[in-house]
Amino acid sequence: MSFDCIVVALHLRYDGVRQRPHHIIERLAARVPVLVVEEPFAAGGDYDDFATFGNVTRLRPKRHAPLAQHVDDVTLRSVRAWLGARAPLLWFYQPMMHALAEAFPDAPLVYDCMDELAAFDFASPELPAREAALQARARVVFAGGRTLFESRRAIGPKLRLFPSGVDADHFAQAIGRERPQLLASLARPVCTYVGAIDERVDFAVIDALAARGASVVLVGPVVKIDAARLPRHPSVHFAGAVPYADVPALLAGTDVAIMPFAINAATRAISPTKTPEYLAAGRPVVSTPIADVIADYGTVVRVAHTPGAFADACFAAFEHPDADAVARGKALARNYGWDAIVTRMWQDIQPEPARA
Repeated sequence: MSFDCIVVALHLRYDGVRQRPHHIIERLAARVPVLVVEEPFAAGGDYDDFATFGNVTRLRPKRHAPLAQHVDDVTLRSVRAWLGARAPLLWFYQPMMHALAEAFPDAPLVYDCMDELAAFDFASPELPAREAALQARARVVFAGGRTLFESRRAIGPKLRLFPSGVDADHFAQAIGRERPQLLASLARPVCTYVGAIDERVDFAVIDALAARGASVVLVGPVVKIDAARLPRHPSVHFAGAVPYADVPALLAGTDVAIMPFAINAATRAISPTKTPEYLAAGRPVVSTPIADVIADYGTVVRVAHTPGAFADACFAAFEHPDADAVARGKALARNYGWDAIVTRMWQDIQPEPARA
C-alpha cells in the first residue's frame, strides 16, 4: 500500500528539546508532508492548536481536563481534516496513542522505538500491551539502540537496528570557537550535560563533581522530578532549555562533556543522541556505564562506575587530554549522520515493489 503523507504519534513536544524524532521528522518532511500529533496539553479550553514548521504541521490537543485516552474524537477529526484525500503512513513513538492506529486500520504503520518507555516514571501500566500490539501490526519496527534491538529480536525480520545519529557539521561549529561569556568566568574544568534533567540523571555524580571543585553546567529542562532533589551547590549551574542552534557555542566553552546517567530501569536501554553530538563537537566525553554507549563508543568515551571515579575521569580528561581519542571520536561520529540514517529508513518503509 502506498502513502503520500505521514502522521506521527509523538510523546515529546515538537518545539521542545531536540531529540531523535525531531531529526527524523524534518528529514521525512523533505519527502512528503508530515503531521505531528502530540500528547494532550493542559490548557484553559478544549481545542486543537496547529503550528507549521516548513513541511511539518504540529497538532497539539489542548484540553482543560485530562483525557482518558491520549487521542480523542476531536483530535481524530482534526487529523482527518488535515489528511483530506491523502493516504497516510502512521509513524509511532507513543504506543498510548493507539486510538490513532485504530482510526486508520488500513494504513501502513511504522514503530520507531527510541526508549523503553514502560520503564520510565509515571508510565501507564497499559503501555507494554499497547506496544506489543503496535509491533505486531507494524510494517517495520526500528530500534533506536542495540539493547532495544536485542530485547525485541522475537519480532523477526521486520525489526531493524537504527541507532541515533548526529548532524556532525552543526556540532563541529564548537571546534576552535572562543569560550562563550556564559561559561568564561566559571572555575575549570567546566563539565556540561545537555539534555532533559529527569529520573535518568544521577545527582550523586553531580555532587561528586561539585565537591571536587568542578563547575557543572546542566543545560535542559527539569521534568518529572521534584525540584527538591536537584543539587544545591554554588558550582552547579542550571542553564535551562537552550535553542539547538546555540548548543555548539556552549560546548565550545566546555572542558568535558558528561553523561551522568543513573543506572536504573529507565536507562537500561537508552542510546543517548548526545554521545555522537559531544564527539562531533570535539569534546572529551565521560559517561556512567550505559550499555549502548560502551558498545558503540567505548573506545573513545571514558566510562566511570562510581561518582568518585566519574569525577576522577573528568579531571583526568581535563588535565591530561587525549587528542587521539578526541580525533577518533570526531571521525566515529561522522559514521552516524542523520541524512544517511533517514535515507535507509525511507528505503525500508517503501512498499515491497519499490524496495525490490
